[in-house]
Amino acid sequence: MAATVAVRGTARANAQPDEVALDLSVDYLDRTADAALAEVARRGNELEKILTELGIERNRWTTTGATVREETEWNDKTRQHVHRGYRAENRVHLRLADPQPLGTLISAAVARANAEISGPSWSVAEDNPARLEACRAAALNAQARAEAYVAALGARLGAIVSISEPGTSFEPIHREAPLSGARAMALASAPPAMEIHAGEMEVRATVLVTYTVEQG
Repeated sequence: MAATVAVRGTARANAQPDEVALDLSVDYLDRTADAALAEVARRGNELEKILTELGIERNRWTTTGATVREETEWNDKTRQHVHRGYRAENRVHLRLADPQPLGTLISAAVARANAEISGPSWSVAEDNPARLEACRAAALNAQARAEAYVAALGARLGAIVSISEPGTSFEPIHREAPLSGARAMALASAPPAMEIHAGEMEVRATVLVTYTVEQG
């Protein structure tokens, strides 16, 4: 049986993100489910109005959750849960190729619809050239590592037996804290309107390669 060497090659490449995502949600607590739903519907309609005003196409946002549930709280004196009312909620997921409207959107959504914001989060498309660049560099890294191992042992690198890819990943080079709750409201109300910048993403590729080993 021929000797083999299995190595892991890794590489990184920088890329401009291709898409940004943002989650917006509105919720309201009232004595009846109908009243809670009515207020959430009003706020949801206001959100859609803002999106339309900003020229964001309808296929760019999706309703990802619409719920109404009874809300209770624990009473230490009576040792039981006490009914507080009904909470309705509506959540919208937004995807944009251009982050330019985000600052205005966040400000308007908080001010006019009392929305909560989660995001932004950035992504790199599957066909982004940086992904292939990272893959090529990872393959070369694997080859260089394998050659170093076998040369140190007085042997030569042979043919490729197998290649497998655990996957690629990406993350912001400079992380930004999520905009939610009080922080989102503070930023939205602070003049001038905040700007959202994408920065660069770091694409990471990993490849597993097995070679035969030939005696020197």
